[in-house]
Amino acid sequence: MSRAAPEPDPTPDTASPRRPRDAQRRRVYLAETPLSVSPLADLAACAQFVDRVVGTLWWHERFPERDLGSVPRLRPGQGARQAFYREEHDGPTITLPRRYRTTCVVLHELSHWALGIDSGLPHHGRTFARVLLDAVGEFCGPERAGELAASYREHRVHVGKPPRLGPDSRLHYGWDERLRLGKGRQLEVSYRDPTGEPRTLCARFDGYERGSSALRFTQGDSQTRVRTSAVWTVRDVG
Repeated sequence: MSRAAPEPDPTPDTASPRRPRDAQRRRVYLAETPLSVSPLADLAACAQFVDRVVGTLWWHERFPERDLGSVPRLRPGQGARQAFYREEHDGPTITLPRRYRTTCVVLHELSHWALGIDSGLPHHGRTFARVLLDAVGEFCGPERAGELAASYREHRVHVGKPPRLGPDSRLHYGWDERLRLGKGRQLEVSYRDPTGEPRTLCARFDGYERGSSALRFTQGDSQTRVRTSAVWTVRDVG
């Protein structure tokens, strides 16, 4: 999965100014560079691979709103120096110059699309690294995923926690990274109470209890504690 240079920022000029700094962007590219590749013959083969990935149950369980009816438009990238994902006014695009037409590069760009530019997460943060690692394991095999995991460790790429299943039967990514970035902010947290019933709390996140087993929130004059293991999704509401 060779990359000559970092891809352009996929965020358009109208993106939220609160997006965290993309601190591990270069480390992610360095980690991907030595991976063995599975080339795709041409742009049509890339499109077929995209449809195969997005059409799977694996994908639907994680990103149901990103379906076959809204897949990014593929562009040949004549003159482009690297592959990249963009959200244009007329829809998302993935640019794939000839040398970047491989399964792993396509999965990298699809991971950007899966998370969306409005996720409030770093473009190549912990959640992105987890999504890509899981996708490589599913669509390129466990050996290739093992290579990527080892390369992540070598280049000190931080990887998010696995997704958690919500009552909507969807696997949710990013709960851990949003908690990490959300201390002192108003968060909307979905979790299960001690009886197993789904609950939603909107309150200021004060941080973890010692040992990270519980989360502390303040709502007005009251404080609430939520078991970390009970959370499946988190949203920053300012």
